[in-house]
Amino acid sequence: MAEDELNVADAIAKYDPENMRQAILSTPDQSEQGYKLVEALDLSRAGGKYHSVIIAGMGGSAIAGLLLQNFLSDEPLRIVVVQDYSIPKWVDKHTLVIACSYSGNTEETLSAYKEARRKGCDVIVVTTGGKIEEYARVSKLIIVNIPTGYQPRAAMTIQFFAMLRILEKLRLVESKAKDVLKLKDDLKAQLTTLEKNAIILSEKLAHKTPLVYSSKRFEAIAYRWKCQFNENSKTMAFYHFFSEMNHNEIQAFINPRGNYHAIILRFDEDHRRVHKRMTLTKEIMLKGGVSATEIGIRGTSLLSKMFSAIILGDLASFYLAMRLRTDPSVVDLIEDFKNKLGPYVA
Repeated sequence: MAEDELNVADAIAKYDPENMRQAILSTPDQSEQGYKLVEALDLSRAGGKYHSVIIAGMGGSAIAGLLLQNFLSDEPLRIVVVQDYSIPKWVDKHTLVIACSYSGNTEETLSAYKEARRKGCDVIVVTTGGKIEEYARVSKLIIVNIPTGYQPRAAMTIQFFAMLRILEKLRLVESKAKDVLKLKDDLKAQLTTLEKNAIILSEKLAHKTPLVYSSKRFEAIAYRWKCQFNENSKTMAFYHFFSEMNHNEIQAFINPRGNYHAIILRFDEDHRRVHKRMTLTKEIMLKGGVSATEIGIRGTSLLSKMFSAIILGDLASFYLAMRLRTDPSVVDLIEDFKNKLGPYVA
């Protein structure tokens, strides 16, 4: 199979033994699943007066937090995502910490968890198990057990909606239940079109390096696209956001020195000047010899738009993996790197 030719059924049968495609297509169901996971939990032990929330996580768990931060950007609650071993020095007992680790063994998150405990913070753990669940059980903390059987990045939607429901139940943000309850059906209605568009986009990317752009408001979505190309397609990809990129990266299109394809994600919620910047920037890209695809993100709600964009990016990275004859599920380099690091001692 040539990189620019794709027999979908044959490629999936040969290169997707762990069924990553189906994991992506289950995103609508995952939204409902994650939201309902928290319904029966007693959160009264985390009933403090919080001025801020820290979400500690790495990889897909961090992206779930970053997306939540973007989604709730109009809320007065301060949400900070920590992708590191340490939490900010200003954190105190009025900071709620959500330690999110799919495996439960992510060393950066374990370190942040222990630091939060030393600072006297209330901590809620979102995980499938591992060391972080062991620690949380000993300390009798609130644990949200999410389902196993996914690649961690493929469980991002479950983590997002579980954390959203936590914040709602604690009355730290307004309820989004009305939009969440409509989301599954809305996304399912879009799946066929999203998959067709992803296949078309993957063809444009077969011999290219993706450059993904969005507004600052939706930076986490562009970042998700970039990471999915890295992990699923095993290829380099880069991202930036408007209008910051117009103050630096735009100049690079004079001498791009690479075989790039730009993807510009447009949302109705973007500032009108950002829309104009996107149009002008695309003209500059094309003049510099860089091909570009502009994508208008559609949906009946902000949640619908965000997750339709995520599904499209996930599927584009999946079908690019098929074109590159790559299993999208395996992440051997990441696992080998962790083994070389050796066991983590907090």
